[in-house]
Amino acid sequence: MPFQLSTPRSRSTLLTTGVIGLLALASIELGAQSIPESSGSGPISLEELANTPAIISSRLESQIFNAPSGSFVFDEEDIAQLPVDSIPEMLRYAPGVHIVRPSNGIWGMGIRGVNSRFFNRALFTVDEQNVYASIFAGLFGSQHDLLMEDVASVEVAYGPGGGTWDNNAVNGLVNVRMKTAFETEGTLLTANVGTENRGVAARIGWAIDDKTSARVYAKANIRDSSLTRFPYGNDWDTARTGFRVDHRPTNHDLVSVSGEAFYSDLGYAYNLADFETGSLDFVADSERLAGANTQIKWTRNVSNDSSYSVRSWFGYSDLDAAYAAFGMWTAGIEARGRQKWGDAHTVSFNVGSAYDEEHTSSTLASDFTSPVLNSFVMYSGIQDEWVLSPEQLTLSWGVDFRHDDRSNNTTISPNASLIFEIDESSRAWLTYSQSNRNPPVSLSVIESLRSGKALDTPLDISTPGGTLTVEHSLADAMSNMLLDAEVMDSIEAGYRVLLLDEKGSFTLNAFHYGYDNLIGRVGVSNALVLDTPTPYVKINGAYDNLLKGDAYGFETSLDWQFSPKHRARINYSYKRDSFESIVTPENAFQEDFINFSIGEFDHSTPDHMATLNLSSEISDDWNLDTGLRYTSSYNFAKGLQPEIFQLDARLTWQKTESLRLSLVGRNLLDSTTQEARLKDFFGHWTEVKREVYLEISAQF
Repeated sequence: MPFQLSTPRSRSTLLTTGVIGLLALASIELGAQSIPESSGSGPISLEELANTPAIISSRLESQIFNAPSGSFVFDEEDIAQLPVDSIPEMLRYAPGVHIVRPSNGIWGMGIRGVNSRFFNRALFTVDEQNVYASIFAGLFGSQHDLLMEDVASVEVAYGPGGGTWDNNAVNGLVNVRMKTAFETEGTLLTANVGTENRGVAARIGWAIDDKTSARVYAKANIRDSSLTRFPYGNDWDTARTGFRVDHRPTNHDLVSVSGEAFYSDLGYAYNLADFETGSLDFVADSERLAGANTQIKWTRNVSNDSSYSVRSWFGYSDLDAAYAAFGMWTAGIEARGRQKWGDAHTVSFNVGSAYDEEHTSSTLASDFTSPVLNSFVMYSGIQDEWVLSPEQLTLSWGVDFRHDDRSNNTTISPNASLIFEIDESSRAWLTYSQSNRNPPVSLSVIESLRSGKALDTPLDISTPGGTLTVEHSLADAMSNMLLDAEVMDSIEAGYRVLLLDEKGSFTLNAFHYGYDNLIGRVGVSNALVLDTPTPYVKINGAYDNLLKGDAYGFETSLDWQFSPKHRARINYSYKRDSFESIVTPENAFQEDFINFSIGEFDHSTPDHMATLNLSSEISDDWNLDTGLRYTSSYNFAKGLQPEIFQLDARLTWQKTESLRLSLVGRNLLDSTTQEARLKDFFGHWTEVKREVYLEISAQF
């Protein structure tokens, strides 16, 4: 087809081999071990629910062993032991999750491929709440600088869930579950001091009465600059405070009210493009992000199989950066339910709506067509589950609906799964699901997004006054049209088994994704500009539904308690993907531009990722926890990202029941680690330094 813009409708082999071998060897040690059950057949208490690791599967709480999709959970023990200090760093140890840190305080997160800072296809929520407005689809680390001692679990669900979870849950979802106030009564004081990082935090929790508890907390952190290639620092200062109140009017009900306020100031550098003069200047500034959010939620657990919840949220965040400036409001309400009808039939539903409003300001690098952007979304879904053969075969099918008033687009996303109970200790499943993702609001209203880079080879142009040398190009990206929803179809098969004598578990997930209508940048025109003080090549581009592609791979995980005092968790994931254009270029320039955009998606995350966690109880009060992590190299449009092989470690002394001291080391194998290659990152890449810090925690 002829080229056109959319119309308003479209990372050594030895380690890898060793990991696979260990997984295969350990999986032999399988046996008949019954699944953990509730204390009775009646209603489960909220305490039982809180102490059971849960995964979000169609937005329903269920034991991970029975989840009808690929899933992975960090429980409270993992959170305390892993040698990390933030949720994004923890996610490095989840199979299939790619975390890249191109600069201090900035992370990109990709699940099963396609990692980007701003226009991602993986969702991050806290207590099910997406803290971002619809203008953004990435990961602001400062908005997830949570108090780790108050985190109950961090859960990864793989595969599409855009209609059920939220718009950006294309390749998967990460949800952070916070502890209730009943679980955090007492006082907590923590402090850490190290080569790169210093911080303090405090939390006070108390019982208001027999049915009500509350907590308040505050934390602040100062992080030194990572290693920069240019004369600037990207020091990162953060502060955060919050509260939570939980009230139990009956044994089956819980009402929770929570809120947080945060501030982040991060050093940031970028190249400033000036079309009037042709200059491309290095500018060192900062990225400031501040805001607050609150949520109220009512949950009723009628029985093991029947529960209901209603929640509402409100939030505001203000971003002041060179590339963009937004004031972002978000609010919404939703209801969810699960009801068992007879012995063989369970129906689940969700219905909700959300309103986002973004107030834009022009910056040195960007302009937008409207000072106010807004989006109103309504969504609903139903899941119908049938036990076809008792204790053997379960069929679940469902469909999600989502209407976006801005694009006037309604998407329908079906799913179906078949779960086979091989025996009491093992499960297998086959799942089909689809995701339809409306583009972030900002993509349709970019009037000018200015950037630049040095030419690979300078151009020498002869003129009557002598030779002009053109050394760089300046690019202007725009999008003043409505874009079609991105579509992904997923087929997944999996196997999950408990090890003999409750020594752990083994999981294997395999998947195939088919993408269509992916949004990328396409070239519109290019020209030499010679009548400015500094001549340059001007490139005009736009965002369009540009690509289709395929991805396939698998994740495997072994959690093995191989002795009473030693536990190992081994993860490995493999992924391959490829993309091609769905538009036909009109000339060589457009073809080159499209090929660059393809290169930004093609193999933009590692093919191989592996981690090994070892937790060892040295004595009654000493523990050593180590983490080896590996990502293979990958070469995409923005350059080669070298392979990463790193070691993290935590040595913990539990001096008393209430006092704990930990010595933590990160990136211990190399003095610096380059992990710069991230799609849609507009700043200057840096290198993360080796660091050691002492962490003190007191609870009373």
